[in-house]
Amino acid sequence: MKVKAGVAASLVALLVLSTVTPVASATAQDTTERSFVVDLQEDGSATVTVTTTFDLTDQNETDAFEQLTNDQQARDRFETNFRNRMAGVASDASNETGREMSISDSTIDLRTDGDTGIVELSVTWDGLAAVDGNQLTVSEPFASSFTPDRAFSLHVPDGYEATTVSPSADSRADGTLTWNAGTSLDGFAVTAEQTDGGSESGASEPTSASTTDDSSGDGPGFGIGLTITALLGVGFLARRRR
Repeated sequence: MKVKAGVAASLVALLVLSTVTPVASATAQDTTERSFVVDLQEDGSATVTVTTTFDLTDQNETDAFEQLTNDQQARDRFETNFRNRMAGVASDASNETGREMSISDSTIDLRTDGDTGIVELSVTWDGLAAVDGNQLTVSEPFASSFTPDRAFSLHVPDGYEATTVSPSADSRADGTLTWNAGTSLDGFAVTAEQTDGGSESGASEPTSASTTDDSSGDGPGFGIGLTITALLGVGFLARRRR
């Protein structure tokens, strides 16, 4: 119980800052919107990418983005803090589920698209999904009172179909399930099964899910959501207007 009680308090920082527009695809590199994307693999691992954006028509945000772009130490600190935060979440989720999880291969990518500065932080999350034959189930850490402040998307592997989804996704397309910003994912569970029909596009929307993972509200999730300034500890980001 001590582990559960301490998790939410220790994770006061991982999503970001402002109003979000839902993404239509789980391909993080193709979006200029703030997003949280889980790209699931057949072995139960996933690439997890958090994208945040800067309005380059706003001087404060332009200054912050340029400083991050030009300061290697700030970028390294940004990436390291993100990886460490994710590793802490994975450790707590591993303890709760009894399934080994680990974080590796962190990356940071900065680019611009018109008047938007884009920062993508990614990690490989080994063991995120439970694997049972040709079936994958994702639950923790998202099941424990996680309410993302941006669009949250899960992409199932090619040749898999999401057969059980809870809560119901706000949109489904080309193997991608997307929940709008502000959606409570308490009790989250998605089961994907291998099929002969390729991606799950066009499949009917399931209504409920079951999982062996504990999805109680004070479990190993992301708690109240994470602010980027707390995640990074990089002072200049606080200059962004709220």
